[in-house]
Formats: sequence, C-alpha cells, structure tokens
Amino acid sequence: MRNIFDRHLVLYILIGIWGAVVDFGSFYIINSILDEHYIVANTISSCLGILNNFIFNYKYNFKVNNNFIKRCIVFFAIGLCGMVVSNFVMLMLVEYCSLSSMFAKCTALCIVVAAQYTINRFVTFKNESAVFS
Repeated sequence: MRNIFDRHLVLYILIGIWGAVVDFGSFYIINSILDEHYIVANTISSCLGILNNFIFNYKYNFKVNNNFIKRCIVFFAIGLCGMVVSNFVMLMLVEYCSLSSMFAKCTALCIVVAAQYTINRFVTFKNESAVFS
C-alpha cells in the first residue's frame, strides 16, 4: 500500500498553498479594496486559484503531457463545483451566522480541498483515465 504522503500529495498541497495565496489575495483586493460583493469576489478569486492550480499541477506535479484541453475542462468543472459549494458555505456563514467574509472564505476552502484533491488525483491527472482515451 502506498504511503498517503506521496510526492503528488505533497506537491499538490504546496501548489494549493500558492493557489490559496492567489485566491485569498485576489479575494481581499476584489472584496475589500474594490468593495465588490463577497460572492462576486469569491467567484472571480476562485477562478484565478483554479487556473493557477491547474497549470502548476499539470506542468510540475502530475507531469502529464497530453490532452491539455480535456484535462483543463475536467479540472475546471471540478473546481467550479467546489466554488459552488464554497459560495453556498460562505453565504450561510456570512448571512446566517454573521461571520466575516474572510473567515467564511477560509472555512469554505477547507471544506472543498480534500474532495478536489481526490477527484483531480484519480480522474483529471490519471495517466490511463478512460476520460482521456
């Protein structure tokens, strides 16, 4: 049985940390500085984080060199599903629990990361995936 802390997971986490910096940084700028609604800011910042994470995982982590467009579409579909969940969690925490949008963003991100890693690891970047045959 493979160790759960394999190279792919470690790099995915490191790339995810950088993606979170991109996501949180752009969220802060859009929400706090540009004064855009937190759901709009989350949607835009999530897309930037998804794009960052796809490029780095494609090139440096999973090192697959085929089906770029198909893999990108699958990765974005998974990311957008996570973004929908994230927006819902944020809406609940901000509107019904009166928490700050930054705290809600952090909480929402924690909820979706594990599922997205698992799906991306075993679907999007699987070398022999039927999705990309």
